[in-house]
Amino acid sequence: MRRQGDGRRPDFPRSTPVTTPPIFSTALEIRDLIAADRLGAVESTRAVLEYIEQTNPYLNAITAMRAAKALDDARAADRVPAAERGPLHGVPFVIKAVNESEDLPADYGSRAFADYVPGFDTEVVARLRAAGAILIGTTNMPEFGLRVTTDNRLWPATRNPWDTDHSPAGSSGGAAAAVAAGMVPLAQAADGGGSGRVPASACGIVGLKPSRGRTPWAPSAYEQWSGYAVNTQMARTVRDVALMLDVTAGPVPGEPYGLPAPTESFLAACDRGPERLRVAYLGTPPHGAVDAEVASACREAVGAFADQGHEVVEAELSLDGLLDAFLTVMAGNVAALVANVPAARLSELEPSTVEIALHGQRLTAADYCAAVAAAQHRAAEIVRGWADFDLLVTPTLTVQPPKVDSAPPGTGFREQWHEYASWLAFTYPFSITGQPAISVPAGRTAQHLPVGIQLVGAPGAEDRILAAAAAFEQARPWVAERPGGLG
Repeated sequence: MRRQGDGRRPDFPRSTPVTTPPIFSTALEIRDLIAADRLGAVESTRAVLEYIEQTNPYLNAITAMRAAKALDDARAADRVPAAERGPLHGVPFVIKAVNESEDLPADYGSRAFADYVPGFDTEVVARLRAAGAILIGTTNMPEFGLRVTTDNRLWPATRNPWDTDHSPAGSSGGAAAAVAAGMVPLAQAADGGGSGRVPASACGIVGLKPSRGRTPWAPSAYEQWSGYAVNTQMARTVRDVALMLDVTAGPVPGEPYGLPAPTESFLAACDRGPERLRVAYLGTPPHGAVDAEVASACREAVGAFADQGHEVVEAELSLDGLLDAFLTVMAGNVAALVANVPAARLSELEPSTVEIALHGQRLTAADYCAAVAAAQHRAAEIVRGWADFDLLVTPTLTVQPPKVDSAPPGTGFREQWHEYASWLAFTYPFSITGQPAISVPAGRTAQHLPVGIQLVGAPGAEDRILAAAAAFEQARPWVAERPGGLG
């Protein structure tokens, strides 16, 4: 296992095109090349490791690697008979530092957990590896996922491959940057208020937050943040995300929100395309404002749905009334997490984390329960809106990708997080409702920074939003685009 990232910040490469598989290849392309004996798992893995060595110092996206063990896994994969190979055979992937694995650190972006190696694979990681995917390394995140930029005291800040002066957002910023830069085709991440969808938007890739209960947290936990946080999937194409969900979906014993198995694969849903939909567009956030360039790019992108024959209407839906409950649940869970940090390591926590934990410690059990109940009632009102339409489309991130190390003014938890929540105004409500939501690339700003739009479906309707997103991708393809002028 080798640590990655040394804090250097030269300009990201802007000359030699990188087009040789598996670099910038999709997961499905890599799998099919291996199946056709045009590429081996060892060859693919070695190429990825070499490309990461060249590229990661510019971005600090990957913080630890298991290079030798990944090559061992690839050699074993090449010996598996064709008839016994899984749906992700030989495909490299990375995991966020909050997803436990047997032989990589799960540091949660915190010095207090810098040496923590769980010694077991969490269920979603085990499922990906059982499907034949090759685990490469761990990606960077802010401490405990508590910022919307990917920086912490443990590692150098992660940078956006489209412009290294900018952040990939957060908290799954390392995962998004690694995928966008072509280091790997797939990343397993997590989303508790937009932590997967927002970095996907900022990096010009696809990020899916499944329905609550679609992907398990076991065995490390069976619920995160009162069910608001879920395991998520990142890739450069919708079909790759769908394939990843096919592999990782499904309940485990003890799962509090487990959903029944779908009637068809999510990848098949992408291939069959959507039926004619009533699509509602919501461009006004419950608080804060949308950057003018973001709003313009999203409004223009919505026209693609009308071009495909869908009925597009302005949404009459309010997402307000959830912020206070969201902040209460966050603070309560951070306090519980910090309570488990050994006393000798408390000084290694970041001041902003301690501030949130102290706020959570001042809450009573009655405060927490009242917040969860209020959020559930308001969420039910929002979900009832899906009786009026099939698909909701919104901007994903209300601002352009922030500068590296940027933070809202003010030092207090509520001051900073009221600003962060305005950035996440279209994402955190659907973490609370538990609905599936996907961010897909919608366009670019004048500075060529990515803008994403979010597609939200009814609870359990991943098939519908994936089908709609795949059709949108076909109408407005983005997979050939390369950050930093590559390709």
